[in-house]
Amino acid sequence: MNKMTKLAAAIALASGALSAPTMAVELSANAGFVTDYYFRGVNLGDAGAYGGLDADLGAGFYAGTWIISDNGGEDGAFGDASDPDTNDDGLETDFYVGWATEFENGLGLDIAYNRYEYTYTSDYEDEYVISAGFAGFGVSYFDGTAHGEETGGTDTDYDGYTFSWSGEVFGFLYGSVENDETDDKSGHDWIELSASGEIAGLDVTAVLGKTTNVELSDSTDGESGDGYFFLDVSKSFDL
Repeated sequence: MNKMTKLAAAIALASGALSAPTMAVELSANAGFVTDYYFRGVNLGDAGAYGGLDADLGAGFYAGTWIISDNGGEDGAFGDASDPDTNDDGLETDFYVGWATEFENGLGLDIAYNRYEYTYTSDYEDEYVISAGFAGFGVSYFDGTAHGEETGGTDTDYDGYTFSWSGEVFGFLYGSVENDETDDKSGHDWIELSASGEIAGLDVTAVLGKTTNVELSDSTDGESGDGYFFLDVSKSFDL
C-alpha cells in the first residue's frame, strides 16, 4: 500500500516504455518485512512479511499485486483480539492497474485503480487514484468505497489526498482522509517523516508518523493523535 513508492517506480517504468521499440512485458518483484503495518496513518497489523509482483505492459501501462501478512487484521479495522479465528489466516492482497508517464518538463502523472482484499473477511475496498510529481514533490487524490459485505453490510465512501516530498535520503508526507458515514463523517490527518538508505544490499526505510485531527463517528472508537514508528526492509529484483 506504499503508493508513493509505487508511483515513483511506475513513472520510471513508463518513461522507459514510451521510448522502447517493442511492447514486451517486463516483470519485477519485491519482498520485504515491516516491524508494524501502517497505511494512511492507521495501524492495520503488527510485524509482517510482504511481497509483490509488477508488470510493465508498455506505453506507460502497468499492473501488479502486493500481499502482506497482517495477523488477520487483529489491530486494524476487521480484527477482534478476543476471537482467535481472526489470527488463523491473515493476508491482505492488493491489486492495481494504471497508466503513468513523464513529460519533457519532468512532470510525472499516474492514474490508477486499486482494490484491497482480505482472507479473513468478505469486506473489501476499491478506489481510483490520480497522482502527479515534479522535482521530488508529489500530490495525490484518492476516491474509493469500503464495501461492507460482512462488517455492517453497508458501503462507505471515502476520499482524501496526500502531499509529499522525497530526497535521496529524507522524505515527508502529509495526508488526510474522510469517510462519508450515514449520519455523520469521520476521518483523520497524518504526518510522516522518513529516512531511507541501502544496507547490505537491502532497501531500509525508517518512518516516524503521527495521526492528527481525528474525527470519530458515533459508532467508532479510537484515539486522537497517536504516534508511531516502524522499519521497512525490502529487496526488489527483475524477473
